[in-house]
Amino acid sequence: MKTNNTISNTSDNISQFSKVIRIAGVLAIGLSAIMQPVNAENSQIKPAKKSPDGKGNLPTFAQADINGDHVVTKSELQNFPYLLQTFDKVDAGNDGKLEQHEYQNLKMETKREGEVK
Repeated sequence: MKTNNTISNTSDNISQFSKVIRIAGVLAIGLSAIMQPVNAENSQIKPAKKSPDGKGNLPTFAQADINGDHVVTKSELQNFPYLLQTFDKVDAGNDGKLEQHEYQNLKMETKREGEVK
């Protein structure tokens, strides 16, 4: 009888151990998915380059935010004069700074006005 109880206990322990290993694996995958964007934000983001015609791809918010202060100013957009044309239109706070949602509006408004296709 002791042998059967020992085998049963060992079997239960292995089952519990494999559950713990599966949970740990899922947590590791989840944490790596969460940490990857954080690491991307901390990496050095190079400003977008001006295209020869001045109307190339619109820079992302991170590319436009050259100093990394989480707002975009007119001075940070000096290399993108076509974006400056609609800057005041989308600056909801009239503070000379665009937060990320305002910057998205800037990109949409610039495209709408036909400056960038």
